Amino acid sequence: MTREAVGRKLLITHELTLEQLEEVRQILGEGTVVYTRDKEEAIREGETADLALLGAYVSEVLTRGKALKWVHIPWAGVDGVWEPVRQSPAIITCGKGVYDAPMADHVFALLLALTRQIPTFILHKETKTWRRDWNGLTDLRGRVMGIVGVGNVGREVAFRAKAFGMTVLGVKKRQARLSDLPVDGLYLGYEGLRMILPDCDVIVITAALTPSTRYLFSHNEFAAMKRGSYFINVARGAIVDEPALINALQSGHLAGAGLDVFEKEPLPEDSLLWTLPNVILTPHIGGISDRTRERQFEQFKENLRLFLSGQPLLGLVDKEEGY
Repeated sequence: MTREAVGRKLLITHELTLEQLEEVRQILGEGTVVYTRDKEEAIREGETADLALLGAYVSEVLTRGKALKWVHIPWAGVDGVWEPVRQSPAIITCGKGVYDAPMADHVFALLLALTRQIPTFILHKETKTWRRDWNGLTDLRGRVMGIVGVGNVGREVAFRAKAFGMTVLGVKKRQARLSDLPVDGLYLGYEGLRMILPDCDVIVITAALTPSTRYLFSHNEFAAMKRGSYFINVARGAIVDEPALINALQSGHLAGAGLDVFEKEPLPEDSLLWTLPNVILTPHIGGISDRTRERQFEQFKENLRLFLSGQPLLGLVDKEEGY
């Protein structure tokens, strides 16, 4: 059963090119497309819109948009706008799947930089110092990686880990068939997480931020990790108790951490994470690629076609689970 486009009003606050807007108009047909980057106009138009692509003013439009039937948010995580998302009458989709490849690449960029001591050699290059320092160098073959949150991104990380010859253990909230996942073992919930921590040489966080994952990693969890292991977080900063992480790094219990996300962003200048030598920081760019905007738009276009034809949508947000 199709959803007739005639009379539909689509609000867009996500940056698009003129060519992309024309493509959207062609797909929508006789409906109306309102494109604005102005906050007041977006809120006003959102009150009578049926559909929306929201790259800005998400909370405001969702709160006032009582006629909305479907809203697409081009970002992968919706934790920052969760209450308006949960209370909206609209079907909500987000950019799940758009960022998987670059985020998985970024995990290994951070991990390899740590295990191959790349920051040290960059410093040597700046001073034109030829020093074949073996200290801290290691390799990945035969090591054990634990992935916390084996969703879209976690799967991509697992595929890459297997290519490096690693054993992969995954942690999920719910049971899934092991044959459906590129992991060697699957563990459930917090109990499963605590089971794998002593065995992993690397822990990678790719889980969504929800009430159950906020501060999932604190003093007890870091203490349970294998001494000399690595910690990588490309998900959300608030999953980690940062003072507990700093303590584990300063004590030498953890060999190093690669962090792309932080509880407060930008990371405050007085954070010790800036100065710890066994930490590599990047400014929340793990999911960004030169193809990100193209992928965002292609996903939205496909969802628009699916919505208008009455078919299931991609990247559906579960309002009970929080992602």
